[in-house]
Amino acid sequence: METNLSAFEILGDSMDDGTRRSFAPGDKLIVEPFNINDFKDSIGSDLGSFWVIQVGTCILVRQIVEYANDTIKCHSLNPIKIEDITKIYRVIQKQEKAVHYGL
Repeated sequence: METNLSAFEILGDSMDDGTRRSFAPGDKLIVEPFNINDFKDSIGSDLGSFWVIQVGTCILVRQIVEYANDTIKCHSLNPIKIEDITKIYRVIQKQEKAVHYGL
């Protein structure tokens, strides 16, 4: 079975608020590529979902909370113009890093 899934590992802590829903350094995200035109057509009905967004050479993990006038507003309140997005992936699964307890 062929698939277009990819994985990204979380390196920073900008999406880690200490809750289980957050993304902590070491977590891995399974993502699927999303066509930018399909994204524009469907994001209004999928607000609150998490996305891996590439803007130029910068790769971000963000929760999209608003979409208007071809601009998305992310959970961290960073607006991004759709035209600036190089690639975009929808997060479909998170694999949390292993927790090791000392004896």
